[in-house]
Amino acid sequence: MRVLDKVDRITKFLSVGKKMKDSIPIGFLGGLMGTIAMGLSNIIFKKTGLSEKTYAQYAGSVLLSPFRLVFEQNILLGQILHLITGSILGIPMFIILRKTGKDNHQFKGAVYGIFTWEMLYSFGQRLGIIRTKTYTTRTHITSLIDNLVYGFASTSTMVFLADHSVFPKASNQQIETPSESQMPKQYNIPKGNPTYTNENEINIVQ
Repeated sequence: MRVLDKVDRITKFLSVGKKMKDSIPIGFLGGLMGTIAMGLSNIIFKKTGLSEKTYAQYAGSVLLSPFRLVFEQNILLGQILHLITGSILGIPMFIILRKTGKDNHQFKGAVYGIFTWEMLYSFGQRLGIIRTKTYTTRTHITSLIDNLVYGFASTSTMVFLADHSVFPKASNQQIETPSESQMPKQYNIPKGNPTYTNENEINIVQ
């Protein structure tokens, strides 16, 4: 019975979440889920040797020196910073969805993920904001994949949580315009042409 009660509570929570209309919590929660998804992807790449660093190390190096990130408490701090940053970045993503509609939301999430990868990962290392450096090409590629996962998961969560009235109406129902082949043909009767009747035919014969 306890399991059923928990399932019922989760179902009620999700049903309430679908009716959310506030941009801030929807964007924050969507960004949080996207950050968790990209973190799991990054851990898989790290354990398989395809990535050099974790996002906890990237985020922690903003405040701490890279050599201090060998301690567990500093790694935990970096992980918290990573979750906060990804959650906050979800807010402008949802504002974009709210303005443009939820159509093709995964494509929009992918574009936004590439944008965040370029701004935070690429420019962050070049400008020295992220002091943890990476050198291999496969690390750059896996980091790009992680950010694509972030975009996919974030936008999917936002569409799931947000109420339909939040998005533009054009995104819920496409307005179809009839093509020329579907339009009824109109025959124009040229003006000035005589109309022949039976009386005219009789007059011509006479």
